Amino acid sequence: MSTMKRILVILTVLLSLGTSRAKAQDVSYSQTYEAPLYVSPSFTGLTNGTRIGLNFRNQWPGIGNAFQNYALSVDNFFEEFNSGFGFMWQCDNQGKGLLVDNEMSILYAYEFTINQDIFIRPGLSFKFGQRKIDQSKMVSFTDITADGHFTTGGSSMEIERTHKSRIDASTSVMAYNDDFWVGIAFDHLVQPNVSFTDSKQEIKMKTTFYAGYRFTYEPSYRGSEPKTVTLAMNYKHQYSYNQLELGAFWYYAPIEIGLSYRGLFFKVAEEISNRDAFIPTIGVNVGPLRVGYSYDMSISDLSSFGNGAHEISAIYRIIPPNVKKRNYKMKPVPCSEPIMGYSYNAKGAKKHIKRKGLRK
Repeated sequence: MSTMKRILVILTVLLSLGTSRAKAQDVSYSQTYEAPLYVSPSFTGLTNGTRIGLNFRNQWPGIGNAFQNYALSVDNFFEEFNSGFGFMWQCDNQGKGLLVDNEMSILYAYEFTINQDIFIRPGLSFKFGQRKIDQSKMVSFTDITADGHFTTGGSSMEIERTHKSRIDASTSVMAYNDDFWVGIAFDHLVQPNVSFTDSKQEIKMKTTFYAGYRFTYEPSYRGSEPKTVTLAMNYKHQYSYNQLELGAFWYYAPIEIGLSYRGLFFKVAEEISNRDAFIPTIGVNVGPLRVGYSYDMSISDLSSFGNGAHEISAIYRIIPPNVKKRNYKMKPVPCSEPIMGYSYNAKGAKKHIKRKGLRK
């Protein structure tokens, strides 16, 4: 039996078993902060002007592109309301169309000051999603002959419905200043049922804790961008699963190079480790555009099975007409703002008067 056939069988059997074996878990983007709205609603409108983001993840390409994810996001900060508004669309495509999950989100974040150096951003998002299965691509063990070929006439499995819609919500809060950020997000507050049958299959709440610190080893000089090293972490808990990401990013304009580790440093059960991957990342900033690429170098037991994962990202900034180029202090979050050196031409040099990073 081919590898792709084995994957189709596994996916179909898991779907048919319901919650006892199949868990509807969220995708994990390796370029965490190139998909900021996916991490937390608090990142909505963090940049000045409008930001457009694209993400594509191809996981385990060695088994025929069986797991692919797409995301499109648009967000903007409205200074008169101290608020960021955004929209995000996500698509999770498993088994080349066997199981497809689409989700649309409306996001909001409000920014207020603790003092002139520390700022708080609570966030909220509302979601509508639809999960659908293509019964013509379903395969069970009874549909495969002894020599590994498919039987004709489609799958013998029957399911009650092929579409399942849901509503959901998430909330978050983040604190940050010019050098650090720390936040927590709670996703799937509704815990919707996504089962295609009478059995219940809920998407359990996901908790994400994220933080980081940026070290500036060479400050900005005569309009040049500062040279920095940023340390970042992202910890997620969903169901009984835990995942930790630790990364370091070196920025030397216009290039940013990073290396991350995903996994835990202890065994989750006897003789079972949770070491997933090392992830090298490279990003290039060209004016308002940032393009990034990463590759998951798997160190788990699946390292010889799926060939890791490729991921591509792009972030584009639409610069408001009342913006002009000047010496500008970057935001601490890596990859969150692809265009450095631009700020509002606003009066006042303090953040408590104007948004973070803005200078007279």
